[in-house]
Amino acid sequence: MRNISLELYRIFWVVGKTLNITNAAKLLFVSQPSVSLSLKSLEKQLGAVLCIRGQKGVTLTAEGQALFEELDLAFARIEIGERKLQSLLNLDSGNISISASDTVCNYFLMPFITTFCEKHPSVHIEITNRTSFETVELVQQRKAELGFVNLPVNDEDLRVSKCMALTHVLIAGSKYARLQDSPMNLKELEKQPMIMLERKSNSRLQMDKFLDGVGIRLIPILELGSIDLIISFVRNNHGFAFIPFEMCGHLIDNHTLFQVKTTPTVPQNELAMIDLKNIPISHAAYNFKKFILASVKHSA
Repeated sequence: MRNISLELYRIFWVVGKTLNITNAAKLLFVSQPSVSLSLKSLEKQLGAVLCIRGQKGVTLTAEGQALFEELDLAFARIEIGERKLQSLLNLDSGNISISASDTVCNYFLMPFITTFCEKHPSVHIEITNRTSFETVELVQQRKAELGFVNLPVNDEDLRVSKCMALTHVLIAGSKYARLQDSPMNLKELEKQPMIMLERKSNSRLQMDKFLDGVGIRLIPILELGSIDLIISFVRNNHGFAFIPFEMCGHLIDNHTLFQVKTTPTVPQNELAMIDLKNIPISHAAYNFKKFILASVKHSA
Protein backbone atom coordinates (compact mmCIF):
# COMPACT_ATOMS: atom_id res chain seq x y z
CA MET A 1 0.00 0.00 0.00
CA ARG A 2 1.29 3.43 -0.95
CA ASN A 3 2.13 5.86 1.81
CA ILE A 4 -0.62 8.32 0.88
CA SER A 5 -2.45 10.37 3.49
CA LEU A 6 -5.92 9.08 4.32
CA GLU A 7 -7.03 12.71 4.42
CA LEU A 8 -6.29 13.07 0.68
CA TYR A 9 -8.46 10.05 -0.02
CA ARG A 10 -11.21 11.49 2.18
CA ILE A 11 -11.15 14.81 0.30
CA PHE A 12 -11.38 13.03 -3.04
CA TRP A 13 -14.19 10.84 -1.69
CA VAL A 14 -16.23 13.89 -0.63
CA VAL A 15 -15.61 15.49 -4.04
CA GLY A 16 -16.81 12.27 -5.67
CA LYS A 17 -19.98 12.28 -3.57
CA THR A 18 -20.81 15.94 -4.27
CA LEU A 19 -19.27 16.27 -7.74
CA ASN A 20 -18.72 19.88 -6.81
CA ILE A 21 -15.58 21.41 -5.32
CA THR A 22 -17.44 24.29 -3.68
CA ASN A 23 -19.89 21.98 -1.92
CA ALA A 24 -17.08 19.60 -0.99
CA ALA A 25 -15.13 22.47 0.56
CA LYS A 26 -18.16 23.43 2.66
CA LEU A 27 -18.59 19.87 3.93
CA LEU A 28 -14.88 19.61 4.70
CA PHE A 29 -14.74 23.06 6.33
CA VAL A 30 -11.77 24.08 4.14
CA SER A 31 -11.29 26.50 1.25
CA GLN A 32 -11.88 25.63 -2.42
CA PRO A 33 -8.19 26.15 -3.31
CA SER A 34 -7.25 23.72 -0.53
CA VAL A 35 -9.53 21.06 -2.03
CA SER A 36 -8.08 21.63 -5.51
CA LEU A 37 -4.50 21.40 -4.21
CA SER A 38 -5.32 18.18 -2.38
CA LEU A 39 -6.81 16.66 -5.54
CA LYS A 40 -3.73 17.59 -7.56
CA SER A 41 -1.46 16.11 -4.87
CA LEU A 42 -3.41 12.83 -4.84
CA GLU A 43 -3.38 12.60 -8.64
CA LYS A 44 0.36 13.24 -8.72
CA GLN A 45 1.07 10.57 -6.11
CA LEU A 46 -1.17 8.03 -7.85
CA GLY A 47 0.00 8.95 -11.34
CA ALA A 48 -3.56 9.21 -12.68
CA VAL A 49 -6.14 11.87 -13.53
CA LEU A 50 -9.09 11.30 -11.21
CA CYS A 51 -11.52 14.03 -12.14
CA ILE A 52 -12.17 16.73 -14.72
CA ARG A 53 -13.15 20.19 -13.48
CA GLY A 54 -15.80 22.01 -15.49
CA GLN A 55 -18.11 24.99 -15.17
CA LYS A 56 -20.98 22.74 -14.07
CA GLY A 57 -18.97 20.78 -11.54
CA VAL A 58 -16.69 17.78 -11.47
CA THR A 59 -16.76 14.65 -13.59
CA LEU A 60 -14.90 11.56 -12.48
CA THR A 61 -12.67 9.81 -14.97
CA ALA A 62 -12.87 6.04 -15.34
CA GLU A 63 -9.88 5.76 -13.00
CA GLY A 64 -11.47 8.23 -10.59
CA GLN A 65 -14.77 6.34 -10.61
CA ALA A 66 -13.03 3.04 -9.87
CA LEU A 67 -11.14 4.58 -6.95
CA PHE A 68 -14.24 6.37 -5.66
CA GLU A 69 -16.33 3.18 -5.56
CA GLU A 70 -13.73 1.39 -3.42
CA LEU A 71 -13.27 4.41 -1.17
CA ASP A 72 -17.03 4.63 -0.74
CA LEU A 73 -17.06 1.08 0.58
CA ALA A 74 -13.99 1.70 2.76
CA PHE A 75 -15.35 4.87 4.38
CA ALA A 76 -18.70 3.17 4.90
CA ARG A 77 -16.89 0.41 6.82
CA ILE A 78 -15.02 3.03 8.84
CA GLU A 79 -18.33 4.66 9.73
CA ILE A 80 -19.77 1.30 10.78
CA GLY A 81 -16.66 0.67 12.87
CA GLU A 82 -17.00 4.05 14.56
CA ARG A 83 -20.67 3.35 15.35
CA LYS A 84 -19.79 -0.03 16.83
CA LEU A 85 -17.02 1.54 18.89
CA GLN A 86 -19.37 4.23 20.16
CA SER A 87 -21.92 1.55 21.00
CA LEU A 88 -19.31 -0.24 23.11
CA LEU A 89 -18.26 3.00 24.80
CA ASN A 90 -21.91 3.82 25.55
CA LEU A 91 -22.40 0.26 26.92
CA ASP A 92 -25.10 -0.31 24.30
CA SER A 93 -23.24 -3.54 23.49
CA GLY A 94 -20.27 -5.49 24.74
CA ASN A 95 -19.23 -8.65 26.55
CA ILE A 96 -17.87 -9.32 30.04
CA SER A 97 -16.29 -12.65 30.95
CA ILE A 98 -16.17 -13.55 34.65
CA SER A 99 -14.94 -16.52 36.63
CA ALA A 100 -16.09 -17.12 40.21
CA SER A 101 -17.30 -19.84 42.54
CA ASP A 102 -20.98 -20.71 42.96
CA THR A 103 -21.01 -19.09 46.39
CA VAL A 104 -19.48 -15.84 45.16
CA CYS A 105 -21.87 -15.72 42.20
CA ASN A 106 -24.92 -16.44 44.31
CA TYR A 107 -24.24 -14.39 47.42
CA PHE A 108 -21.91 -11.60 46.31
CA LEU A 109 -22.08 -11.02 42.56
CA MET A 110 -25.77 -11.61 41.90
CA PRO A 111 -27.08 -8.19 43.01
CA PHE A 112 -24.27 -6.42 41.13
CA ILE A 113 -24.93 -8.40 37.96
CA THR A 114 -28.68 -7.82 38.23
CA THR A 115 -28.33 -4.06 38.70
CA PHE A 116 -25.71 -3.73 35.95
CA CYS A 117 -27.81 -5.73 33.47
CA GLU A 118 -30.90 -3.65 34.24
CA LYS A 119 -28.93 -0.51 33.48
CA HIS A 120 -27.10 -1.94 30.45
CA PRO A 121 -29.35 -4.70 29.06
CA SER A 122 -27.39 -5.04 25.81
CA VAL A 123 -24.14 -5.97 27.57
CA HIS A 124 -23.68 -9.75 27.66
CA ILE A 125 -22.12 -11.26 30.78
CA GLU A 126 -20.52 -14.71 30.56
CA ILE A 127 -19.89 -16.49 33.86
CA THR A 128 -17.72 -19.53 34.45
CA ASN A 129 -18.06 -21.27 37.83
CA ARG A 130 -14.63 -22.25 39.12
CA THR A 131 -12.63 -22.43 42.35
CA SER A 132 -10.19 -19.65 43.25
CA PHE A 133 -7.22 -21.61 41.88
CA GLU A 134 -9.02 -22.38 38.62
CA THR A 135 -10.19 -18.77 38.36
CA VAL A 136 -6.61 -17.53 38.64
CA GLU A 137 -5.64 -19.85 35.78
CA LEU A 138 -8.51 -18.65 33.59
CA VAL A 139 -7.56 -15.00 34.11
CA GLN A 140 -3.88 -15.79 33.47
CA GLN A 141 -4.85 -17.54 30.22
CA ARG A 142 -7.11 -14.60 29.25
CA LYS A 143 -10.14 -16.87 29.21
CA ALA A 144 -11.80 -14.59 31.77
CA GLU A 145 -11.37 -10.83 32.07
CA LEU A 146 -12.35 -10.64 35.73
CA GLY A 147 -12.00 -13.25 38.44
CA PHE A 148 -13.26 -13.38 42.01
CA VAL A 149 -11.07 -15.32 44.40
CA ASN A 150 -10.29 -15.91 48.04
CA LEU A 151 -6.94 -14.43 48.98
CA PRO A 152 -4.04 -14.92 49.07
CA VAL A 153 -3.07 -14.87 45.40
CA ASN A 154 0.63 -14.81 44.59
CA ASP A 155 1.10 -13.62 41.02
CA GLU A 156 2.77 -10.33 40.15
CA ASP A 157 0.99 -10.22 36.79
CA LEU A 158 -2.40 -9.95 38.47
CA ARG A 159 -4.03 -6.78 39.76
CA VAL A 160 -5.81 -7.56 43.04
CA SER A 161 -8.75 -5.41 44.16
CA LYS A 162 -10.09 -6.33 47.59
CA CYS A 163 -13.87 -6.54 47.79
CA MET A 164 -14.93 -7.98 51.12
CA ALA A 165 -13.56 -9.33 54.38
CA LEU A 166 -14.88 -12.82 55.10
CA THR A 167 -15.55 -14.08 58.61
CA HIS A 168 -15.96 -17.85 58.77
CA VAL A 169 -18.43 -18.91 61.45
CA LEU A 170 -19.39 -22.37 62.65
CA ILE A 171 -22.95 -23.50 61.97
CA ALA A 172 -25.05 -26.47 63.04
CA GLY A 173 -28.61 -27.76 62.63
CA SER A 174 -31.45 -28.00 65.16
CA LYS A 175 -30.00 -31.20 66.65
CA TYR A 176 -27.19 -29.08 68.08
CA ALA A 177 -29.21 -25.97 69.00
CA ARG A 178 -28.21 -26.31 72.66
CA LEU A 179 -24.62 -25.44 71.72
CA GLN A 180 -25.44 -21.91 70.62
CA ASP A 181 -25.50 -20.61 74.20
CA SER A 182 -21.84 -21.19 75.03
CA PRO A 183 -18.67 -20.99 72.91
CA MET A 184 -17.18 -24.26 71.71
CA ASN A 185 -13.44 -24.79 71.76
CA LEU A 186 -12.29 -25.62 68.23
CA LYS A 187 -10.42 -28.63 69.64
CA GLU A 188 -13.80 -30.23 70.38
CA LEU A 189 -14.58 -30.30 66.67
CA GLU A 190 -12.12 -33.18 66.27
CA LYS A 191 -14.80 -35.37 67.89
CA GLN A 192 -17.70 -33.91 65.90
CA PRO A 193 -18.95 -34.72 62.38
CA MET A 194 -17.50 -32.03 60.14
CA ILE A 195 -18.63 -31.06 56.65
CA MET A 196 -16.05 -29.09 54.69
CA LEU A 197 -15.25 -27.78 51.25
CA GLU A 198 -13.02 -29.85 49.00
CA ARG A 199 -9.29 -29.41 49.50
CA LYS A 200 -8.90 -27.83 46.07
CA SER A 201 -10.64 -24.69 47.33
CA ASN A 202 -8.48 -21.84 48.61
CA SER A 203 -10.74 -21.17 51.60
CA ARG A 204 -10.42 -24.83 52.70
CA LEU A 205 -6.65 -24.67 52.42
CA GLN A 206 -6.56 -21.48 54.49
CA MET A 207 -8.84 -23.08 57.10
CA ASP A 208 -6.61 -26.18 57.29
CA LYS A 209 -3.53 -23.97 57.62
CA PHE A 210 -5.06 -22.07 60.54
CA LEU A 211 -6.26 -25.23 62.30
CA ASP A 212 -2.88 -26.89 61.87
CA GLY A 213 -1.30 -23.81 63.43
CA VAL A 214 -3.36 -24.21 66.60
CA GLY A 215 -2.86 -27.98 66.77
CA ILE A 216 -6.26 -29.07 65.45
CA ARG A 217 -6.75 -31.72 62.79
CA LEU A 218 -10.24 -32.15 61.43
CA ILE A 219 -11.24 -35.21 59.43
CA PRO A 220 -14.51 -34.33 57.67
CA ILE A 221 -17.21 -36.90 57.07
CA LEU A 222 -18.14 -35.04 53.87
CA GLU A 223 -16.07 -32.91 51.49
CA LEU A 224 -18.25 -30.98 49.07
CA GLY A 225 -17.71 -28.49 46.28
CA SER A 226 -20.58 -26.15 47.12
CA ILE A 227 -21.38 -24.03 50.18
CA ASP A 228 -25.09 -24.35 49.37
CA LEU A 229 -24.79 -28.14 49.49
CA ILE A 230 -22.84 -27.95 52.75
CA ILE A 231 -25.57 -25.78 54.30
CA SER A 232 -28.24 -28.26 53.20
CA PHE A 233 -26.42 -31.13 54.92
CA VAL A 234 -25.91 -29.07 58.07
CA ARG A 235 -29.57 -28.02 58.08
CA ASN A 236 -30.48 -31.71 57.95
CA ASN A 237 -28.30 -32.37 61.03
CA HIS A 238 -25.45 -34.25 59.36
CA GLY A 239 -22.78 -32.21 61.14
CA PHE A 240 -21.00 -28.89 61.60
CA ALA A 241 -19.50 -26.57 58.98
CA PHE A 242 -17.84 -23.21 58.54
CA ILE A 243 -19.47 -20.67 56.23
CA PRO A 244 -18.55 -17.07 55.26
CA PHE A 245 -20.87 -14.97 57.41
CA GLU A 246 -20.79 -11.88 55.17
CA MET A 247 -22.21 -13.86 52.27
CA CYS A 248 -24.29 -16.60 53.90
CA GLY A 249 -25.04 -15.28 57.38
CA HIS A 250 -28.59 -14.36 56.39
CA LEU A 251 -29.37 -18.08 56.12
CA ILE A 252 -28.84 -18.55 59.87
CA ASP A 253 -32.49 -18.51 60.98
CA ASN A 254 -32.04 -19.84 64.55
CA HIS A 255 -34.64 -22.46 63.74
CA THR A 256 -33.13 -24.93 61.30
CA LEU A 257 -29.66 -23.37 61.25
CA PHE A 258 -27.71 -21.98 64.21
CA GLN A 259 -24.38 -20.25 64.70
CA VAL A 260 -22.07 -21.83 67.25
CA LYS A 261 -19.51 -19.45 68.71
CA THR A 262 -15.95 -20.75 68.85
CA THR A 263 -12.73 -20.13 70.74
CA PRO A 264 -10.40 -19.18 69.33
CA THR A 265 -12.18 -17.38 66.51
CA VAL A 266 -11.16 -18.17 62.95
CA PRO A 267 -9.12 -15.37 61.30
CA GLN A 268 -10.77 -13.44 58.52
CA ASN A 269 -9.73 -13.86 54.92
CA GLU A 270 -10.70 -11.69 51.95
CA LEU A 271 -12.59 -11.90 48.72
CA ALA A 272 -10.88 -10.05 45.87
CA MET A 273 -11.39 -9.26 42.20
CA ILE A 274 -8.45 -9.98 39.89
CA ASP A 275 -7.49 -9.02 36.36
CA LEU A 276 -4.25 -8.91 34.38
CA LYS A 277 -2.13 -5.81 34.99
CA ASN A 278 -0.71 -5.31 31.51
CA ILE A 279 -3.68 -6.47 29.42
CA PRO A 280 -6.54 -3.97 29.07
CA ILE A 281 -9.99 -5.37 29.73
CA SER A 282 -13.01 -4.43 27.62
CA HIS A 283 -14.81 -1.16 28.23
CA ALA A 284 -17.83 -3.08 29.55
CA ALA A 285 -15.67 -5.12 31.95
CA TYR A 286 -13.88 -1.95 33.10
CA ASN A 287 -17.20 -0.30 33.93
CA PHE A 288 -18.47 -3.42 35.71
CA LYS A 289 -15.29 -3.54 37.77
CA LYS A 290 -15.59 0.18 38.60
CA PHE A 291 -19.23 -0.30 39.57
CA ILE A 292 -18.42 -3.11 42.01
CA LEU A 293 -15.45 -1.34 43.61
CA ALA A 294 -17.46 1.87 44.06
CA SER A 295 -20.30 -0.12 45.64
CA VAL A 296 -18.13 -2.06 48.10
CA LYS A 297 -16.25 1.12 49.03
CA HIS A 298 -19.54 2.90 49.71
CA SER A 299 -20.85 0.03 51.86
CA ALA A 300 -17.61 -0.30 53.84
